[in-house]
Amino acid sequence: MKTTVSPIRNPQVPSSGLNRREFLGSTVAAAAGTLAVPWVASRNVLGANERINVGFIGVGGRGRTHLDTVIGMMNQGAPLQVIGISDTYGPRMKAAAEHARAKTYPTYQDLLADKAVDVVCIASPDRLHVPQALAAIRAGKDVYCEKPMGHWSQFALSREFYQETVRLKRVVQIGNQGNSNVAWKKVAELIQQGAIGRPHHVQAGYYRYGDWGERMPIADPNARPGPDLDWEGFLGDAPKVPFTVDRFFSWRKYLDYAGGPCTDLFPHVLTPFISLLGLKFPSLAVGTGGIFKYDTYDREVPDTFNMVVEYPTRLSIVLVCTLANEFPTEPAIRGDEGTITMQGPAFEGGFDSVTFIPRKGERLVIPGSKPNTTLLHWQNFLDCVRSRAKPVSDVEFGLYVQAAMNMAMLSFLEKKVARFDEARQDIVLG
Repeated sequence: MKTTVSPIRNPQVPSSGLNRREFLGSTVAAAAGTLAVPWVASRNVLGANERINVGFIGVGGRGRTHLDTVIGMMNQGAPLQVIGISDTYGPRMKAAAEHARAKTYPTYQDLLADKAVDVVCIASPDRLHVPQALAAIRAGKDVYCEKPMGHWSQFALSREFYQETVRLKRVVQIGNQGNSNVAWKKVAELIQQGAIGRPHHVQAGYYRYGDWGERMPIADPNARPGPDLDWEGFLGDAPKVPFTVDRFFSWRKYLDYAGGPCTDLFPHVLTPFISLLGLKFPSLAVGTGGIFKYDTYDREVPDTFNMVVEYPTRLSIVLVCTLANEFPTEPAIRGDEGTITMQGPAFEGGFDSVTFIPRKGERLVIPGSKPNTTLLHWQNFLDCVRSRAKPVSDVEFGLYVQAAMNMAMLSFLEKKVARFDEARQDIVLG
């Protein structure tokens, strides 16, 4: 399988310009404070009476969280308005619309056709993210798109999404909320100050006992396609298969719509490291695992997944996951002059503390933080909608994250090494 990708510029992680002692002092002081951030508008805002009208495409578990976040911002005085809701399941859509006092739209195309909608939040099943986001930016909307940016089979479409965003000058925020957490930025600055030398190796994991993330609740066992259940809209460009309530409500079990830990859980784990290390496309990736525990029903996605991703900067990232055991390990960034570990990590949500372990000298423990990163991510997005600046997790960054996950997932499925050919900007399996 090959996918053509246009050349993309290298992201830069900002440096504070402090020496190591000054940096460590400022890091401890900043991290020790709280991060209860109210809604604050940018200096480049629209007029005080000019509000942003928000539409929601998909209001399941995660979509409802986003809806409540925006409503909370409205209640705090932000010039916003939830104007409309679209969802392929009618009862869910109607309940969310009543909650938000918003209109309903039978299809997402109907919502996008409404010129009153300024921005849309897309929190539909993975397979629908990029097609709906492409339609949204082409309709003149700015977009908050949940992670993963796209389905594991849609790298070419994700590339197109990036290119169209640049061409149309839209503002797009991908739901990698770790980029809105200042705690991770402090780790990045620590690395930039040379505290651990040159980073060579990263390891992290995601552990859970239970597969409730895949066996999602069946809202109505008797549900059938009709006016209140848009089966064709749910399928999108996926293979046309007969309807079942499991596929519709518990879609994360199936490879047609999701990828299991690789694309559902690892975006939380991988995102902060790609950001703080300023990484672009991997040079190669390998994915392994399978259904090792939850094999008593029609689950297709793995419950155990491991991936190794190597980058041209001579750095290797190792991620491991099992849903059969919740015993954690500490994430670690290893350099040739020291190590950074994180305690009590929630990844995108932050961590309790950071431990700096130099090859020579004493350990240093820096307080961490676990702010509401969903709120911070929305604040950053809406501020950029007003200023037309680039969000902290823009579509370009999202493509780098998506490339690593797509490569690992394709490697797992095809039992081959996935390589990224820099000269041809292609993913190659072999």
